[in-house]
Amino acid sequence: MKSINKELYKRIAEKIKFVIKEKNLTQDEIANKLNISPQQFQAYINKSDKNKIPIDYLIEIANFLNINPEYFYKSDQNVISSISCLPETQANDLNLDKSKYQTVPVYSFVGAGKFINLTEIEPIDTLLVPKEFIKKKLAVVKVIGPSMEPYIKDGSYVGIDLNYRELVSGYIYCVNLDYEGALIKYVIKDRDGITLKSENPKFHDIFIKKEEIADEDHFVIGRVVWVWQNL
Repeated sequence: MKSINKELYKRIAEKIKFVIKEKNLTQDEIANKLNISPQQFQAYINKSDKNKIPIDYLIEIANFLNINPEYFYKSDQNVISSISCLPETQANDLNLDKSKYQTVPVYSFVGAGKFINLTEIEPIDTLLVPKEFIKKKLAVVKVIGPSMEPYIKDGSYVGIDLNYRELVSGYIYCVNLDYEGALIKYVIKDRDGITLKSENPKFHDIFIKKEEIADEDHFVIGRVVWVWQNL
């Protein structure tokens, strides 16, 4: 998991450099705003794997540059892959090389707390998935609702890697809320808790305090690694 964290902080550093350039500012100006030396600031953005910039500094930078702090954490759209799948019911009508695909069950979100144990849920469909996108522990779920539109549309299928249980800011996860069930959201972590964000601005953020997550294994279902949808 360390490589995931390095990837995150590298992305943050690159975004800081990009937005400073876009605003026609210098790194020294930002360092002065943070009341730190230019050398320390350069260490944060040039050696991000060893010098992780504190979230307080990111918030100050965002306020100074008049941008939303989540910009630094939010994943770019290519973090999850867009793949070509096929419902098994349609495969017989096409000249398809099935040796390149694997049949997997598709599940739907059905009520609070019900998604955690997939063996207790009847699949709603089956999907032919290219074998290169099959993980050791993969769950395919049909998305219901527009909260992640236009990135992930209502009715899309998403592949969830159940081995990715460690939450890293900026990635899309499937998480479970006892009072609402399974949700697919961007995750932003800070010292006080976790914020679940939608792509659709009509949906409000959901903030969960650390103490409210008694069992993280129950809370985190897995990370979204690919999506199949009609464009």
